[in-house]
Amino acid sequence: MIDKTNQITDFIKKHFKPGTIEKHSLKVVNSELLSILFDVFPQNCIDTDDLYDILTKLGYEPQKEKINKFYWCLLEK
Repeated sequence: MIDKTNQITDFIKKHFKPGTIEKHSLKVVNSELLSILFDVFPQNCIDTDDLYDILTKLGYEPQKEKINKFYWCLLEK
């Protein structure tokens, strides 16, 4: 597996900032956000644990909308 953690962190930091359920450009679950990232970066270069670490270090918090349904909410810069 090619580690692209730093590049993905920089990409998210450059293009997005944390959002909320009420105010967001993207509202996605882990698999949806990974799919978007894999359109830009090599397939499977990070996993869900890496994604969680990246987003929480950037100040994102999983947003709960429904029982047991958590989303990442991102605002475009």
